[in-house]
Amino acid sequence: MWTGDKRLLLIGLMIIMLLLSGCHSFSQQERQNKGLTVLTVEFNSGAPIPNLYITATDVESGEVVEDAVGSEEGEALFSKLIAGRKYAIAATTLENSTKNDGYTTIENLTYDATKPYYRLETHFSRDEQELDVPVVMQKPELPHGCEITSLTAVLNYYGLDVTKLEMADNYLPKQKIRTIDGQRFGPNPTQAFAGNPRDKAHGMYVFAAPIVKAAEAVIADKQADLRVTNKSGATQDEILQLVREGVPVVTWVTLDLSEPKRNLAKGWIYEGEKVPHAAYMNLHAVVLTGHLGDKVVVMDPLKGFVTYNVDQFFKSYKELGEQAVAVHK
Repeated sequence: MWTGDKRLLLIGLMIIMLLLSGCHSFSQQERQNKGLTVLTVEFNSGAPIPNLYITATDVESGEVVEDAVGSEEGEALFSKLIAGRKYAIAATTLENSTKNDGYTTIENLTYDATKPYYRLETHFSRDEQELDVPVVMQKPELPHGCEITSLTAVLNYYGLDVTKLEMADNYLPKQKIRTIDGQRFGPNPTQAFAGNPRDKAHGMYVFAAPIVKAAEAVIADKQADLRVTNKSGATQDEILQLVREGVPVVTWVTLDLSEPKRNLAKGWIYEGEKVPHAAYMNLHAVVLTGHLGDKVVVMDPLKGFVTYNVDQFFKSYKELGEQAVAVHK
């Protein structure tokens, strides 16, 4: 037999359960109505990237449905998306949003209202933050392989499983230097590596364009989702902006940023020409990985990570003909 007290207790428990159930349903519906929070983070480290300009474009119509600027925690809320529709989520800097000439991260998603967060991995980075480019040393196998070793480090940064020797032997455009009647003949370094980077006695150097070709070839062979651009002639601000956006840049400078040294006796006549060119004796290539105030951080294939004064670094870059290569995701 149920007593009056037991009935009251049972009724009370049922009311509490109904209230809890109603609260649960309300909070779940509330979460669904909050929209989508896009969290922009740095590729590799996962650190939040603040203040990026983010847009949501309806893939079918091509129209920008909504835009927002991320918070200091890298979060941006989108409330106008429709469940089941496909959107392109793009993140870039505020500066690039007006100029449209910088790096942009774009990913497609089908909006699911039950999933309130979307994590967008970008290659942007916070100011004064170094990129996690691995150290790859050129010696002992490649005494003259600073350029291809630097490229290998960049490709490894993006997760491409390739070695410096594979790059040097299979992908780097090379051409021998030959001597006829005491005169040296060989390729223009803008077209191929002069000699072989394995050859300590006779290997020389190469400039940006053949390194771009090497990168393009291995990216195609490995079917990697990467692109490469020849950034030769880019300004200091343009290159530093790439690094701030998370893009490491192979940059030509001199050893220890010393004055360029050229030697006519070590030079050669470029193919198709008649006048010999003096050879650079202290040419070097490094990976620019960070910008810390008045300093830059580089991965030097002879030394590992090195910090230089930013103005001195770019002075040397200019003296070597402003040669640079960037690999983007």
